Amino acid sequence: MKLIKWITATCLAMAAASAAFSCDEPDPEPVKKDPELKVTPADPVSMSAAGGEAKLSLMSNVDWTVSGAPAWLVVSPTSGAASNYKQEITLTAQQNTAGAREAVLTFNAQGVTQDITVKQAHAFDSSAPANALFYETLEKSAGSFTIKDVKVPEKLGFVWEHSDQYKCMKATAYENSTTNNYESESWLISPDIDLTSVSSAYLTFEHAGGYFGTASNEATVWISKAGGEWEPLLIDKDDYPTSWTFIDAGNWDLKDYVGNVVKLGFKYSSTSKKAGTWEIRNVAVLSGSHEDVTVPEIDPTKTKWMELPATDDDAYGYYSHSFTMKDKVYRNYSFAWSQKDLVSVWVAYPLSEDYLDKVVDRTDAWAYDPILGSELSSAPFSYYADDYARGHQLPSADRLCCRDANEQTFYGTNIAPQLNEHNEGIWTNIENKVRSVAKDSDTTYVVTGCVVADSQEFSTDSDGKQITVPTAFFKAVLRYKASDSSPWTAAGFFTEHKKYSSNDLKPISMTIDELEEKTGLDFFVNLAGKIGKDEAAAIEAADPSDSSVWGL
Repeated sequence: MKLIKWITATCLAMAAASAAFSCDEPDPEPVKKDPELKVTPADPVSMSAAGGEAKLSLMSNVDWTVSGAPAWLVVSPTSGAASNYKQEITLTAQQNTAGAREAVLTFNAQGVTQDITVKQAHAFDSSAPANALFYETLEKSAGSFTIKDVKVPEKLGFVWEHSDQYKCMKATAYENSTTNNYESESWLISPDIDLTSVSSAYLTFEHAGGYFGTASNEATVWISKAGGEWEPLLIDKDDYPTSWTFIDAGNWDLKDYVGNVVKLGFKYSSTSKKAGTWEIRNVAVLSGSHEDVTVPEIDPTKTKWMELPATDDDAYGYYSHSFTMKDKVYRNYSFAWSQKDLVSVWVAYPLSEDYLDKVVDRTDAWAYDPILGSELSSAPFSYYADDYARGHQLPSADRLCCRDANEQTFYGTNIAPQLNEHNEGIWTNIENKVRSVAKDSDTTYVVTGCVVADSQEFSTDSDGKQITVPTAFFKAVLRYKASDSSPWTAAGFFTEHKKYSSNDLKPISMTIDELEEKTGLDFFVNLAGKIGKDEAAAIEAADPSDSSVWGL
């Protein structure tokens, strides 16, 4: 009995002590988590015109939501709870029957946000640029354009007509048989062009013609918002044709019209004293600004860029990337794309202090090339089949000056299948040599390329597309340093696609002339215009192993 009383008293005392402790020491507040959010893969997410699904992975330690999906894109789920595991987000795009479109999805985890851009390819034919919002070649007919006649000469019966001979739309109020000019006004009007899903856009087209009184008054371009008045888009006088050779009419920034549905109008007018002829083809409205996607002319002498080679082979698409750094636009690299082989046969780029300054780390932002889109670009998201490495042509290490510049080096158009032993051996040694020379120069110009002709080896990319495996790789390098007694010097390097027992560069180095013989390319075609034909020829004929610059 005494034992029971003792136990009871002890328990009551302990309970009282516990209660007293609880009053004196309140329970600690739960530790607050800093919200964390990560959505992968890196944007943009590219989807085909046919529609379909794409997957995102989301990690968040707090509840999250997503907003910004347009009617053509379904996101599922649109919200979720905190989790220690990846959550899968499904994007389902409807079929696209018009121009390229995009959406910006905003993921929000208690104030921490991440934007993911989703781009869907256009429904136009393969000749249209990947960023086309509207495109008509006018090669076979007026296409989706309509004609609105305001005043048509009774003698002629029409002003605008399709020309089978010149594969364009043609307007004139001149009667050839009588040599009479007539007063007229007639419009070639586009269908609705949707600019609601883009943040920037521009117009471009080609035209030819002549015999105008004042072309800038008689051949004009107009634009209107849905239900609004026509507003003029002014063509620079220098961009008007003076012959029957088609020329680029320039680029018009349509930033004042994004967020709207618009129409374009090509207005032809004439008088009884003067009736010119205006021919139009390849009308395109493209997303972005024209500085974002520069397409140099096939004749590289017109660009004045020192690194560009020349070739007579027109089987390749010819494109260029640029980026903005410190409010200045820089060219990044140009490339000649083989749609048949799904590799660039060459990539050309400059190197200087601005480019080589290390500001960011390697991004590993593997992506389709947005110029070509997911259907035409290769998919470099994982190693190629048969364990071929994803070999950069423009090295990532040469573009650490800003994030945009580095991310562009991970586009599929800058990547080619390479044996690991080659990529990490002789090829890395060449890249290091070029970078070392460039750091001790004012500017160095580089052409990196691969040989795909007669290759019998193929691999596949992340989409399962067949990729030609190159039989060889090469670099042509032109170095300029004003303070040197001989400011210009050049070197060529050519490697078979194999493992080399030695990484010595002298055996695979050569003159530019010799490299031109091997590749069929004409390197540094603008050099002669800079320093004279004879001096340029001497530089391209010089053996780099005779120059201390190359250290071979």
